Amino acid sequence: MVSETPKNYIRHLLSSALLDLQFTPLLESVEILVPEPQFGDYSTNAALVLAKKVKKNPKEVAAKIIEQIKLNKDFEKLQLVEERGGFINFTLSSEFLLGNLGKIIEQGDLYGCSVAGGGRTVVVEYFQNNVAKPPHVGHLRSAVIGDCLLRVMRSQGYKAISDTHIGDWGVQFGILIHAFKTMGDRKVVEKDPINELNKLYVEMSAKIEADESLRENGKEEFIKLEKGDTENRELWQWFVQVSLDDFERYRQLLDVLPFDHNLGESFYEEHMPAVLEELRSKKLVVTGETGEQYIDLEKFGLGRCILVKSDGGTTYHLRDFATYIYRRKEFNFFRNIYVVDNRQRHHFNQLFKTLELAGYPAERDSVHVDLGFMSLPEGAISTRKGTTISLQNLIDEANKRALDIINEKNPGLANKEDVAKEVALAAIKYFDLSHNRKTEIVFTWETALSFEGNTGPYLQYTHARIQGILRKGTSNELWVESQLETSNLQLTTHEFSVLRKLVQFPEIVEQVSKDYLPNILCNYLFELSQTFNSFYQEVPVTQEPDAKLKSFRLSLITAAAQVIRNGLYLLGIEAPEEM
Repeated sequence: MVSETPKNYIRHLLSSALLDLQFTPLLESVEILVPEPQFGDYSTNAALVLAKKVKKNPKEVAAKIIEQIKLNKDFEKLQLVEERGGFINFTLSSEFLLGNLGKIIEQGDLYGCSVAGGGRTVVVEYFQNNVAKPPHVGHLRSAVIGDCLLRVMRSQGYKAISDTHIGDWGVQFGILIHAFKTMGDRKVVEKDPINELNKLYVEMSAKIEADESLRENGKEEFIKLEKGDTENRELWQWFVQVSLDDFERYRQLLDVLPFDHNLGESFYEEHMPAVLEELRSKKLVVTGETGEQYIDLEKFGLGRCILVKSDGGTTYHLRDFATYIYRRKEFNFFRNIYVVDNRQRHHFNQLFKTLELAGYPAERDSVHVDLGFMSLPEGAISTRKGTTISLQNLIDEANKRALDIINEKNPGLANKEDVAKEVALAAIKYFDLSHNRKTEIVFTWETALSFEGNTGPYLQYTHARIQGILRKGTSNELWVESQLETSNLQLTTHEFSVLRKLVQFPEIVEQVSKDYLPNILCNYLFELSQTFNSFYQEVPVTQEPDAKLKSFRLSLITAAAQVIRNGLYLLGIEAPEEM
């Protein structure tokens, strides 16, 4: 099911008008925006752009465009089209807004969904945790942003599949194996595998920092692992299995959708020789003076992309080349999305450029959805240095704080422990999702777990508040579109504000699917919640004496709750009925 967005409708009217006026070559530079409410529902800079090109007054150009738009048979969906300051402003008709209200009630959970994706495959890679390391708040960004994007892409008609691409290969495992062999006790590790292995890694990293020559021991152990050493393989497989078990536990704790694939770096070990040979056959591989093999990207300002080090060890660059080629052949994807922090930007620039040189369209079909780095007030998060806040501690603390608030505000709430978990996760996820993903975030307990203002719990409370109102409503009949022609309802500006906000939801979701920015959806849901709460403070609902008007208002808040619930689902957040 697809929801026709008003923006696409206006774009259709505008495109038709510009085509009739023979202005089509200039369409690409024309924008359709949502202006301040006093200027209508939508606005375009078309007249300003065209006036500059044809060297005429913007008002004169705008008048011609408006005249042409009004000749279109679909114009009746608009109440007003006018020029102000060179911009053309559009105001949707009451019939259009009320028709959309009926659509929301009819479509329910499907409102905002689209078939625009046409079933094309999109691969979303995220939550790339590393073996033998407990996930910390720094892993949160990739997990919740990736999960949100997966949900959004599926809602827009794409066949979106997920892959964790867990970090289970590389020199760090040689370091861990060396640490276990020299300092580890299997019985101790088996009691708490991830935390104990992490302690060993941190301790060995500290020793390497004091004496860099010790790193060679880790490199030697990894080379043995790559060459199939029996002892190292057995240890590595044990480390991987306990890590996968732990990963699944955290996936459930974060309420992230189940992954379709968990093809870790080691999966591509058997594919790497063929990829290396392919790159050699295309004359892309250069052998250095010490035997290292690399792609020379100097002329693109990207330096050297090392594939095989001088000691014979492979790099994650080579594994990522193998990953892309495998996905392209196996999934025939339309888009390949990597949700990874911005410290890997250079890596992905090298990856995409090399693949382009090898004849693959990576610079067009793949995208690095880069994330600003998460840090602590005292500095960067580092597993090696032990400066982390574990996800387990974060979730436990959030649950405790949420339960304390519920006990204070609504101690008689049924299933309050379950609701507290939903509220805690909302606080954690929304803290991340509401920031532009490209920005740097300094994590603090006070900010992340705030339950006031533009937060997940505020949106949940608005939804629960509407459900409480609906439980008190006495009308069993909600507004339906067939009532429109016979109704003479006099609606307030507050009601129109809610209607206008509701109509924007499908295009907000569409925008997130194109820009990969969940904060756009967060901002919209916060504004919708504010708009509803302003309406409810000024307009009676259950106390309205006019039965028809009461029925309409109950329908209006039903639709508002539906859209908030649909939006929260896309963010990976539950919408409690009571709080």
